[in-house]
Formats: sequence, C-alpha cells, structure tokens
Amino acid sequence: MADRSSTASRGAAPDPLIGRVVNDRFKIAALIARGGMGKVYRAEQAPLGRLCALKILNPNYAGDSDPEFHRRFFLEASIASKLTHPNTVTIFDYGRTDDDIYYMAMEYLEGVTLHKALRQGAPFAEERAAHIARQICRALREAHSLSVIHRDLKPANIFLTEHGDEKDFVKVLDFGLVKAVGDNKGEDLTQTGLFMGSPKYMAPEQIRGDRVDARTDIYALGVIMYEMLTGKVPFDRPNSVNILMAHVNEEVPPMRVTLPSIQISQALEETVLRCMSKDPDQRLSSMDEVLGALKRSAGGALTATFSGLATGEYHVERASTRDAADAARVRCFACCVTAFRSAATSV
Repeated sequence: MADRSSTASRGAAPDPLIGRVVNDRFKIAALIARGGMGKVYRAEQAPLGRLCALKILNPNYAGDSDPEFHRRFFLEASIASKLTHPNTVTIFDYGRTDDDIYYMAMEYLEGVTLHKALRQGAPFAEERAAHIARQICRALREAHSLSVIHRDLKPANIFLTEHGDEKDFVKVLDFGLVKAVGDNKGEDLTQTGLFMGSPKYMAPEQIRGDRVDARTDIYALGVIMYEMLTGKVPFDRPNSVNILMAHVNEEVPPMRVTLPSIQISQALEETVLRCMSKDPDQRLSSMDEVLGALKRSAGGALTATFSGLATGEYHVERASTRDAADAARVRCFACCVTAFRSAATSV
C-alpha cells in the first residue's frame, strides 16, 4: 500500500509508533493510512531490509460492542496468508506484541485504490474495466476454492499498481470480513456487531442475513463493474438504509439510462446485469463463469462487426469500443472485402 498520509497533521501529537521496531522485525517509518479499526504504516523488515506495509489494530477500537474483534483480526490474517494468487495482496507475517499491539505485515504497494481511480477518471473504457474485472475474478476464484468468501468487495479494497509494463495490475485487499463457508465458528465471529459490509456493494441475501456464498462476491463485482462503466453505483441514496432497501427491492437501472453516452458491448452489459441478479440462483454461479463471460464479451464487439459478411450487406457496428486501433483495423478489413467482392463481380 502506498503512502496516503506519510506525515502527521500539523499540530497533532507525534505518533508514538513511528520509529518503533515491532517484534524485533518491523521498523515503522511512516503512516500510510488510517481508519476506524486501525492504521497502516510503511515499515522495513529486518534483517531482509524489505519494505512492507504494517497494519496495526487500533487498541481503542475493540470493546464491549465488538468483543470478538481481535479473534476476527487473526482470522483475517490466517486466511489471507494462505492466499497466493498474484492478484491478492501478500501477507508476510502477523501476530501480537508483548504490550498487546496486533499487527499484520503485507507487501508494500505503489499505486492507487480503484476508489480513487474512479474518482479521477470514471467512467472507464470497456477494455480497462474488463481488464480490471478479470483480475478480480482470478483473485477471488482462488479464495473461493479455499471456501473463503470476501464479503466486503468494493473499490476501496481493490488496489491498482504497475507490474512490469502492465498497468492497472490488481491487488485485492482486506479480507477483514471473510467467511469460511460451512464454518459455524467463523460465522459467529462475523455476526458479532451491529453491521458488517459496505451498503453500496452488498448483495440482497447478505443484507437480509441469509446464507452467503461465492455468488455474494459475484454480486459485489457486478456493482463494481457497473460503477467502472457508468461512473455511478446502481443505487445511491441519502442514507445507508435506503441503499440497502434498494438492493433488496429495486431493479438495477439500465446502464444506458445511468449513462446515455455509454459505449459498451451487449455481451458485457448482459454479464454485468446477470452478476447483479437479485436471486443468487440467477447469477453466474462462480468466478470461473464470470471470467469466461468476460473473456467472451471482450471479443464480442469484433465478432458482431463481421455479422453481415455472409449476405454482403456488412458494415462496421461499433467495431470496438475498447480500442480505436482495433476499430480502424476492422474498417480497413471491411473495405478490403468490399473491394475484393466488387472485383470478383466485375470479372
């Protein structure tokens, strides 16, 4: 995770953790980010000299309102440390110090969250949105194969970095609301407290307190894809209760109504809307299925372009909303076919 706030606010008391070495291994250098449950610092791991992000639990967070919070912290760390996919953030270590500081060490990332990228440049082109979504699918496919459901998938928990010459390389973060499917003990941990999840991205069954599974994450991914392509979430209301009720009761607004100027293949639009079906049984059933649909939709625009070749009445229909170079190549090909047929007819 890259620095978002490397120095304390002016006038604020110095952070007592800056400069501290946690468990003789992690020397804290600077604050990266903060939230209600804790802070994330940039640190250096000894003796490797490796830069890492150190997540520190806020000692004042857990109390009578959430007595299982520390146990849930270790649940997140233990499960996340087993995930090895390149599109999932890597956990190096976790534990508790002698003075009850709970920490989790993870790879240090340079880049921005998808949340910030959306604020800076939404809506995204179809190619970019599909590229990001495919990587999220692959990360969650591994988690689901281990019977782990994320349950808090949202743009703030998706980090975009550069990997070699590849831009928008995804890292899925924060498995703090993970659920091990079929593990009643794990379910008890996540049920403690008044509310868990992010209203704008929660599936209807999660809101109702029904059983959740991989399709709950698929719904959240559908909302994220909708937001990437239109620049808006499907349901945005003045308060959380109204948002939650909309997810349960209201139909998803057509993407072309939300953004009349949208340029998107029908195949991708259908994939997004199916992911957001109210009934989990009507959704794509696995991240593998979503990934397959995204791969097919990526080629759908070009396939549609050549749909008239058999009759000779072909033309370019939105050759590729993802890449102007693709569109030019398609038009060039169509012109060549037209010229060839004209020459053949005149002979």
